Amino acid sequence: MTREERDKREAEKKARMGGAPDLGGVTLPFSRSTLLKAFWVFVLVFPAWTLWNARADLSFETVFAGSVLFVASLVPSWFWATGRVQGLPIYPIFAISFIPTYVTPLWQGHSALAQYTPNEINTAAWTVAGFLLLGMLFWQQVAVRAVGVPHVVRMIDLKKSENILMICIFAELAFELLSFFFYQLSGGALAAIRGFATSAGRMGIFVFSYRIAQGTLSPFKKGLFVGALALLIIQETASLVLANVIPTLGIAFAAYILGSGKIPWKALAGVVVMISILHAGKYEMRDLYHSGEKRAGGIMTYPAYFAEWVGFGLKNLGMGQKGEEKKEVTSAKERGSLIQLMIKIQTMTPAKVPYLEGATYEFIPSLLIPRLLSPGKKWAHTGNMMLSLHYGILDMEGIWFTSVAFDPVMEAYANYGFLGVAVLAVVMGFFLGWTTRLTVHVPMLSFGFLFGVLVIAAVIGSFNTTGVFVTVLWQSFLALAGLSLVLMGKQDNLVWKYYAIKLAEKLRFKRDRKTEKSFEEAQRVLKKEEAEGVAGNESLATGSAPASITEKPSTDLVRHERPTRFVYGGPKK
Repeated sequence: MTREERDKREAEKKARMGGAPDLGGVTLPFSRSTLLKAFWVFVLVFPAWTLWNARADLSFETVFAGSVLFVASLVPSWFWATGRVQGLPIYPIFAISFIPTYVTPLWQGHSALAQYTPNEINTAAWTVAGFLLLGMLFWQQVAVRAVGVPHVVRMIDLKKSENILMICIFAELAFELLSFFFYQLSGGALAAIRGFATSAGRMGIFVFSYRIAQGTLSPFKKGLFVGALALLIIQETASLVLANVIPTLGIAFAAYILGSGKIPWKALAGVVVMISILHAGKYEMRDLYHSGEKRAGGIMTYPAYFAEWVGFGLKNLGMGQKGEEKKEVTSAKERGSLIQLMIKIQTMTPAKVPYLEGATYEFIPSLLIPRLLSPGKKWAHTGNMMLSLHYGILDMEGIWFTSVAFDPVMEAYANYGFLGVAVLAVVMGFFLGWTTRLTVHVPMLSFGFLFGVLVIAAVIGSFNTTGVFVTVLWQSFLALAGLSLVLMGKQDNLVWKYYAIKLAEKLRFKRDRKTEKSFEEAQRVLKKEEAEGVAGNESLATGSAPASITEKPSTDLVRHERPTRFVYGGPKK
């Protein structure tokens, strides 16, 4: 590599990193330094708070094993918070999701751990930690590779998409209502349609939340969307599976933050408090309503239904429990743990039961074929059923009424041991790294960025076997691809316009035949009339755009009428 090529590559790297829009063509409402401060506060406060509430007989070995796993869960977030990896934080979110299901039970001393030796506990913790670190290595290497800035992107045309996206949101709401009141409606064509509607609805939630934050939605459609979103959240919560509502809330808040440039602290705090209360009381509610003793009625009965739920939650959070009540509360909290299942699988395999040798993976390719074309294909949850039977957790009758949360790491070990875990880490790292690259240097409403949003929604609820994970991703992709044919079109990437100016400043005196074509393309875009919007026809630049790529960007900064705060030629104010 010549010196000129090295200088050119370094200039391109600095142009990508220096003052570039963080996500989707807009700047985040907080700086990297603020992100790092929040990161370190969590690193210090969470272990202190968790260990303070730990059991008195907690051993040093268990504390150490949890510490290793805690660090492995947060290292990817450090890479993203420092800006070493750009794009959506897909893998960091995936890694953080292991903290409440693995780290917290280890530190708080899950009662089931008493039957295992410290060595068995440490082995399980190190296995999961190794999985996260190995996957992070491949994710980081794939995600940080130089990503070019596309001149043209396929993105949503808001003028013709509003009505269709609104229909998608109401379709998702309709399927939630049907699935809650008619439990027999499952599988087959209906399951595929529901998956399609859920993915399309989440995409609509992201777009409308972003437009509300930008103030570009009419009052009528704003009221219609807010009402539909509220009903959807209530309905998803009423199912007593809080994992269903987390992606919906996460997508809505993320889109609002990116669109407004500020964090709705009060609303976010209220949601966190309410979810914490409901989570604490959901197990008693499941015992009452899923055992057949009670059944939730229509929407009119929801006030009493949720009042009862909140009552259980407040009680379980520590308001006046004594003796046996505390034991029952502890048992309820421990049901959200997965570490004991991982230890069980590792201690039983292959000492008591053989490896499955890929049995839970064999049917996954058939899941990509519609059931109308393949009536005899297995269900997505077949892997969960097989693992439950293999390890004696459920019998043949129980697998049809109870679902056990086996995550992909457990499934990989049950099939091939440590080799399976390692291969899964490599595959997940590559896939999530590749998806992260799709979200770099593109507008927020582009195909790649929206696919990244749907992948985040899938990894948040990834505590199921690989068959379920693949099915959710496949349905999300099909929904996005189908809607893109109707709602999306090729448009100039205004994020590239920003980089064209930056690169022109760095490479003005180092032109060659290879870069000349890029300069000509930059000149063409920069001479076009100023378009509105980085994503969804919103304004990219707050100052005047240069007339040519050789002209220096204006240093007169003008605030945008909306708080997106994206500027040329200088720092944010």
